[in-house]
Amino acid sequence: MVALASCRSFEPFTFVQMSDTQIGFKDDSPRYAHSDSLMKAAVDAANALDPAYVFVTGDLVNEPYNTVQDSVFRTRIAEVEAPVYLVPGNHDVRPFSEENHAHYMDWRGYDRFSFRERGCAFIGMDTNCIKDGAEDFEAAQLTWLRGELAAAKGCRYIFVFLHCPVIRESIDEPEDYFNFSAEKRRAYIALFKEYGVSAVLAGHCHQEWACEYEGIRFCTAGPVGNALGHGTPGYQVVRVTRDGIDVEYVPTPGVDPAHCRF
Repeated sequence: MVALASCRSFEPFTFVQMSDTQIGFKDDSPRYAHSDSLMKAAVDAANALDPAYVFVTGDLVNEPYNTVQDSVFRTRIAEVEAPVYLVPGNHDVRPFSEENHAHYMDWRGYDRFSFRERGCAFIGMDTNCIKDGAEDFEAAQLTWLRGELAAAKGCRYIFVFLHCPVIRESIDEPEDYFNFSAEKRRAYIALFKEYGVSAVLAGHCHQEWACEYEGIRFCTAGPVGNALGHGTPGYQVVRVTRDGIDVEYVPTPGVDPAHCRF
């Protein structure tokens, strides 16, 4: 968990959101060379943008106890030249349990974060306890989340980062593996609206989606690693100005989607 001082004066900036690096997903190449190449290309492209921050929204590796996959991820994420913040995906804590959560914390150090800089607030949370029905963990996180959202009062923009999307396209979309239940989505959206959240950035789907509801932007990034459906390996570039937020999904340069889509 990371927490820094309250908001100061606003400064325009750019940040990058990556998701589902998922080293080893649909990859039988030696020592996951294919996944490694996709992550390296995305990291190089992100560094070229000189972003203020890089956020990685889960599924860092495909198998949470695979030391080779972990080594590839650690090597490439260490090459990012901006401060990096992570939240876990379902492949990082699978299935959610006290033991698996503790293992993730041992390896990554934290499962959520919150800081306020450049006149904005940045909050990362763990959706695994929500999706897997770990009520005690969710309740503790929700208490923390309310506190961090309250502390963000006065910030120009509030960004929330998570793995599983609250919604992809619509508040009324059917519940499935790739979104929140109808009950949970309405509860969290009401909370986000109450505290003036500007954008919620997720991953998990291995394909990009975007919508707006109750004045909140919901932006789901495609994967850094192999894609599903219409997805394309890439990352989101978020440009933050006094006048608003521009979220652009950018396919990773030099990557042929035909070789990375399933």
